[in-house]
Amino acid sequence: MSNLKLPPIHIHPILFFFLLIAILTGMLVEFFIIFLIVSIHELGHYICARVFKWRIRRIFLWIFGGVMETDEYGTRPIREEFLVTIAGPLQHIWIYFIIYMLDAGSLLPESTLVLAYQYNTFILIGNLLPIWPLDGGKLVQLSLDSFFSFQVSHKWMIMISIVTIVFVSIYVFSRAWLSLSFVLLMIFLIWENRLEWKRRYFKWWRFLWSRYSETTKFRKHREIEVPASISLLDLFRLFKRDTFHRIKVYDQHGKVYWLSERDCLQSYFDQKNIHLVVGQLLTG
Repeated sequence: MSNLKLPPIHIHPILFFFLLIAILTGMLVEFFIIFLIVSIHELGHYICARVFKWRIRRIFLWIFGGVMETDEYGTRPIREEFLVTIAGPLQHIWIYFIIYMLDAGSLLPESTLVLAYQYNTFILIGNLLPIWPLDGGKLVQLSLDSFFSFQVSHKWMIMISIVTIVFVSIYVFSRAWLSLSFVLLMIFLIWENRLEWKRRYFKWWRFLWSRYSETTKFRKHREIEVPASISLLDLFRLFKRDTFHRIKVYDQHGKVYWLSERDCLQSYFDQKNIHLVVGQLLTG
């Protein structure tokens, strides 16, 4: 049971603003329903992450959703990260079941249950949009990781996220559904994507460091063919997740050498030389 001890929970200040608005406008029930759904959603992520022994800093909650803050994203196996990501949306199925049971037992007013059903559906669908840091954005990242290098897939995920934000905003505006809540949500998502873009090199370095510092064995092997003149940094940009890389190197005379990604990572991090090239690792 100690493994399920909750981490620090951070409440965004804007949540208290919405609570005040809810009290003043008589929408306290709606506020409580949304907050409860969001909390159950994040609890799903947290429990699954704890099963895999993830290090979790805190759970960040606000009226439109929550974020489980951890440094594990991008360093764990894709399958494991997929399960942690999808664990949040799966909680909405239980919520539908609870709403059904409450309705069958006439334990709550029908109007309250209708609201709970609508909000649960809205949060589920909205959360699966391909926007970072929503679960849909993370699932897009994992899908891209299966085909492209870590650095490429991360950049593409952010671009897809920003394009989706633009299209969703245009659609909502064209349908005259614009509201203060929606504007605040879009500002939050744009800000998060801006931060994610600024953090892209840090996350790539964390990915490389985890490959260097850990001795995880991957079932998938990939051969990379490069010239001896390529820098180690450019070589690392080709690295994919959940894949062990064997590097086939051609020197200027056409002679072939083989290196493992471990050789390259150790040489780079141990020597701390940012200008190191693959050819300097070759040994006749």
